[in-house]
Amino acid sequence: MSESGDSKRARSRSKITKITNLATHPARFVTVSALAKYWMISPKQIYKQIEANTLPTLRLGPRLYRIRTRDAERFEKQAKLGPAFAQKDAGRDVRKVSKTAKAELSGPRRTVRSARGRG
Repeated sequence: MSESGDSKRARSRSKITKITNLATHPARFVTVSALAKYWMISPKQIYKQIEANTLPTLRLGPRLYRIRTRDAERFEKQAKLGPAFAQKDAGRDVRKVSKTAKAELSGPRRTVRSARGRG
């Protein structure tokens, strides 16, 4: 018996492995959501880095991106994200994001001025 094309595609999608370490990750590309879960940040922060051209991507649609694993690893080292940098602090969470990395991911700070007058 032959399987239909839809069930084959559904099965191949389910084979996407969770990222445990970018250096040893078997896939050549990772999704924004998988990378956000791995770095414990929101996908919006990754989209900001994509728009700022600090994280190279392959664009497949208006909001559909794939990131090369080696590019994500390079960005991780540059921004001091991920387990490789957090393991130095033995007593802390292995994937804790440093303050510098959070600042880089969140972008420039903006000041909000009050709409009320001063008088």
